[in-house]
Amino acid sequence: MEIFQLNKSVLHVRNNAVEFLNGLTTNAMDKPWNAFVDIHGMLISVFDQIVLNEEEVMMVLDKTAAEAVLSHLDRYAKLSGVKIEKKEDLNVCFDLEGNVPLEPQDFSIPQKKGRLIITKRKLTANVSGEKFTLFRLRNNIPQQDIDFKREEFLLNISEHDHVSYTKGCFLGQEPISKVHNRSKPSWKLVVKAQDECSNEEKAKMTSKIADPATRRTTGFVFVSNKD
Repeated sequence: MEIFQLNKSVLHVRNNAVEFLNGLTTNAMDKPWNAFVDIHGMLISVFDQIVLNEEEVMMVLDKTAAEAVLSHLDRYAKLSGVKIEKKEDLNVCFDLEGNVPLEPQDFSIPQKKGRLIITKRKLTANVSGEKFTLFRLRNNIPQQDIDFKREEFLLNISEHDHVSYTKGCFLGQEPISKVHNRSKPSWKLVVKAQDECSNEEKAKMTSKIADPATRRTTGFVFVSNKD
């Protein structure tokens, strides 16, 4: 079992939570990953989600983004009667192999490989930051505030991971749909070997680390998507 402790906040949204979030988020509510954007399609935060029922949803997001999300949702929540609570008693870990035994009160969210575990338990982390970075690179799992920032156009990060093009109207839908249907994002976030990068790309590379398997240094970098 391999466990990495994440610096995440958990928000509990209740009182008609699914309908409320469906109009404010970019992805369908039955998907594990979602995002909040502004009216221009610029990122506020990506997050992982668990729909408990039509009334309750749990969102997992970086602690650095929690206040921005709460501020973004505040006026909409007041108008709709939705309640949003930060769950300080919950811990979030990354289960790299997906084989940590769960207890009845635990929650999990699938990732591209492995899963998140949301729990009140204190699970013992046994994976270093360096090993987790290598894991993320090998499985194309970028992290907000490390590999991409707020106010990045969402489709530059990924054109499909956090977006539904069939769910109906949502805040920021118009610019996102226009780019998807009429052209393509200007940039694309990829995993790339440093020796294949331009000098400009090398300077902007994030999560850079040497991969023992290939003996090459790799990292995340935004590359032009014009070709």
